[in-house]
Amino acid sequence: MSRSLELLNDACAPLKVNARKMFGGHGFFAPNGGMFAGIVTDDEVIFKLVLGPLRDELIDLGGHPWVYQGRGKAMTMHEWIVVPERFYDDPELLAQWAAKAHAAVPGKTMKAKKATVKKTPARVKRAKKPARRV
Repeated sequence: MSRSLELLNDACAPLKVNARKMFGGHGFFAPNGGMFAGIVTDDEVIFKLVLGPLRDELIDLGGHPWVYQGRGKAMTMHEWIVVPERFYDDPELLAQWAAKAHAAVPGKTMKAKKATVKKTPARVKRAKKPARRV
């Protein structure tokens, strides 16, 4: 287990979370299905914080938006903030911010799927009914 994963697991221990592997890292989800934390490719801890005072506060403490390489260019995820390095040496501070990110997950994030109508593929032709003779 990576050091960051172990630290984030410990920080989230008092919270109701579901953690799972995803995209080469790990995602941490609140009970309503909203992802609030993760471990990304460089073994960095990230928290999801929408634009606002909480996000700004974490940036003022030394955090920064997560940037990854996608489709041959740098992609910035503005709502995902990489925690400052000093959080790794301060488990209490990491736990406080994990709780803040967990509490900031919007209510009911999972959208219901729309019913879909199955269509017969164009290449599959239905057999014609024989003509009715009288």
